[in-house]
Amino acid sequence: MNYMSEQKARPFIIGILAIGIVYNIYFYRESIKMEKVASQNFVVEKQYCGSRKNNSIEIRYKENLYKVRVGSKECSKYPVGAEIKLVYNDKYDYFYKQDGLVTARYRLFFFSITLLVYIIPWKRIFKKNSLH
Repeated sequence: MNYMSEQKARPFIIGILAIGIVYNIYFYRESIKMEKVASQNFVVEKQYCGSRKNNSIEIRYKENLYKVRVGSKECSKYPVGAEIKLVYNDKYDYFYKQDGLVTARYRLFFFSITLLVYIIPWKRIFKKNSLH
């Protein structure tokens, strides 16, 4: 990518990253609320393990099946018939596995650092330093 097209794309990328940060802050706050709610035990009805990114289990709640994403290492811990502790978010109709906000913090950190890297005018900094 040449310098001019990079400069044109920069505001767009910064905007996307800023939206990502706002989105992640919102869900981080929702996750904080979910961490405070007492979890309940649910029985695993189906298990989908093996794929590195799409590991999930299904549970039944109020006659509906819900898919809950779990980590690849965690997936094998919940075979069909096993119990898993989850919190139900009735406002947005999804289940949350309490994890101490590890994933939410990681996403927020990633978007913040990436935005910071894009905001800093690196070429101007290096150009000024090379003139002296």
